[in-house]
Amino acid sequence: MAHPNEEKETTANYDYIDDTWNVYTCVPKHITKLNKISTPYWTEIEDGRIIAGKWRLKGSQVRFATENVTKMSDERKEASRQRMFDMHSKRASIVRE
Repeated sequence: MAHPNEEKETTANYDYIDDTWNVYTCVPKHITKLNKISTPYWTEIEDGRIIAGKWRLKGSQVRFATENVTKMSDERKEASRQRMFDMHSKRASIVRE
């Protein structure tokens, strides 16, 4: 039986000596991303789909990123809007020719 949303979790444990990460997840989005990186060594399968799994990753395969949030001034927003408008107008005129 699939895990209820309240119980979905992802845990990551780092082994400093081996420089490896042991990751467990039952979150579908995380399963998809982890499957692109590595093959799970343990899985829980339902209807032919992985609903939970464990992965062993190298230390270099995991990184922490900060969210870049840029606040644009009204002048910069207007300049950007005008650039995009000009670019799309130019592209549309080329397509019509």
